Amino acid sequence: LLATALLWESLPTGPDDNVLVMTPLAHAMGLTTVLTALHQGATATVLRTFDPAAALDLIERFRCSHIGGVPAMLQFVVEEQSRRPRDLSSIRHAGAGGDTVSAALQRRFQDVFGIQLREGYGLTESCPVSFNSLGDIRIGSVGPPAPGVELRLVDRHSHDVPAGETGEILVRSSANCVGYWNDPDATARLFEDGWLHTGDLASRDEDGYYWFKGRLKQLIIRGGSNISPQEVEEALHQHPAVLEAGVVGAPHPIFGEVPMAGVALRAGHLVNEDQLRAHARTLLADYKVPARIFFLPELPKGLTGKVDRRSLRDILVAKPDLLQQRVVSGV
Repeated sequence: LLATALLWESLPTGPDDNVLVMTPLAHAMGLTTVLTALHQGATATVLRTFDPAAALDLIERFRCSHIGGVPAMLQFVVEEQSRRPRDLSSIRHAGAGGDTVSAALQRRFQDVFGIQLREGYGLTESCPVSFNSLGDIRIGSVGPPAPGVELRLVDRHSHDVPAGETGEILVRSSANCVGYWNDPDATARLFEDGWLHTGDLASRDEDGYYWFKGRLKQLIIRGGSNISPQEVEEALHQHPAVLEAGVVGAPHPIFGEVPMAGVALRAGHLVNEDQLRAHARTLLADYKVPARIFFLPELPKGLTGKVDRRSLRDILVAKPDLLQQRVVSGV
């Protein structure tokens, strides 16, 4: 209820609005979206299971005014709308969260829908945490803290880091959970003087906007240098042929770990591994460029639509014999 109140303050919605809910109600985003709509007398149109064509058909049929989801869902919605356009003139607000939103998706969404995609950040233990201001959406940022939310960025010694530097996100909010059910040890590890250790990394600019950098547990450490999978994925997404990209760490006898990528291409687009690595090299330091790039029909995903990195790593690293490498030549 507190999370719903925070969302209500950030997104005025009324009886004339219809909110399309694409994420499962077991997910914090789906649940709070439904509660926010009901709290304000709006209609909530719930998609039983995610399907981009069905989502667009519902928007057109019921004149939905709000849409939101995880980036993978919105990516497929954009592709489907590009393939078979519907009348989406009723949409006036779109939000994204639950995973990193690439600049490429932001641009394509605005081209197709005619409005900016508003990115935010939250987690099950405290949702929402931050979101872009309606009048000042900054591509790549998850925005300033939500009303009533305090944020800190700390180093591994729990010392605050200055603006511009990366640190772990700590959250203090009345919407924080009180702990983990029947797990006092986990509660003690993650809660410190009212502050929730999220395990997520971000930086903060001078205006108080936060920029998500990934998860501590997902960092790839190559020869002592940290690599954010999200940074590498963002670089790959900037290639026009790339629909989806996921990056994981692979064991290496000299460097300890190296980045490895799985990529799904847009229909009708052709590119090979060498060309993609050359593209990444124009945007990344050499040590961040994926050691290998494998082409997949689609990336594995969980029930919420987010890329399942554990399964992806299992495909790319743990069980390479199960991977049918598909190198497509020519552009």
